[in-house]
Amino acid sequence: MLAIADIGRGPVPFLKMRFDNPRTGGGSDNPGRALARPQVLLAEIPELRDAPGGFVEYENHAGDVRRVRWDRNVTWVSSDASGSREPGLDELLPLVEESLR
Repeated sequence: MLAIADIGRGPVPFLKMRFDNPRTGGGSDNPGRALARPQVLLAEIPELRDAPGGFVEYENHAGDVRRVRWDRNVTWVSSDASGSREPGLDELLPLVEESLR
């Protein structure tokens, strides 16, 4: 995941995640969070659409754990230590990206 021999590489955000998507059948095999690339996280969030009970939980480099789940029809809920928000998908993905920096 980390090209340690590449002296010119940019920063690689630390990310651990787990997820479950009842609609697609995708999800994590283990009960804990595992190392993942940011692209995987950003690809799984839109897949939660119309998947009640589905979620993505991730931990960033600072140890902050956040959870995104599909709630009811078209409501996205992102919960962390600061509480819950209900942004639209266009607003949510940049928020998730920012939380990884």
